[in-house]
Amino acid sequence: MGMRIDLGSGNHKFRDCIGIDRIAYPETDLVWDYNQRLPFEDDSVEFVMASRSLEYVDNLQAVMQELYRVCRHKAMVCIVAPYAHVGAHIVNPEYKQLFNEHSPRYWTSSPDTIIDEDEFMLSKQNTWPLLTQGQAAMDFRVLRMEFFYFPVYQTGYDPIELSLLRQSQLNVAHQIMFHLLVVKRPISMEELLLASQTMVFEEPDDVKKLREAAKEKEDGEPLFYMDHMPHREQNRHPGETVMPRQPVRRPKRRKRKLIGRRRRRR
Repeated sequence: MGMRIDLGSGNHKFRDCIGIDRIAYPETDLVWDYNQRLPFEDDSVEFVMASRSLEYVDNLQAVMQELYRVCRHKAMVCIVAPYAHVGAHIVNPEYKQLFNEHSPRYWTSSPDTIIDEDEFMLSKQNTWPLLTQGQAAMDFRVLRMEFFYFPVYQTGYDPIELSLLRQSQLNVAHQIMFHLLVVKRPISMEELLLASQTMVFEEPDDVKKLREAAKEKEDGEPLFYMDHMPHREQNRHPGETVMPRQPVRRPKRRKRKLIGRRRRRR
């Protein structure tokens, strides 16, 4: 079996992992600056946990390429990171990297993805990969991508609305989690889909608590009026597949009367 490593393990090393950190915490197994080449052989790692650590690295692409080197084919990489479109994250001087739904597009040059097109509908490039051949030797395929929302967005919105809001407004989601499959040999779309449905997605315990807290929140009224969005779906059954549809022409709304406007002179 291959190694399991926790990159940036801090005070809470992930289970059954070698804890790697730049600071010698009580649970740190290897004190190492992971901006540098990792002290592991090629194809020796089967699982990587990187929870809230990659935002501090100097060169994200270089670190991802190094993870790709040490991981074996079909290894799993779990990344939890601050979501980019948050006012406090943008100005945080300690964050050198930020993440959003487009980040994995720079970690593969393959057009094959199981991610819905709605997650990159606002991009100028309508194909999945943004990593061109020759830029870096890596191929990570996203099997799962999950977002964690501020309380006001935890209920009352469907997935399409949340996707549009995340990508067009600040302070909608505050964290993002990726589960990436390391691909070093040819793999089909059928294999990717099967892996996304059958693999065990390990995640930090505090992420589970975030999800449980969101489920317990009572339903409330949406914060923003969303009927103008072209992909608005009314009364969709939970779990139903979302398919893009053509915009619906809506009747013109009457203009609101201005409060306190000056009376017309006679």
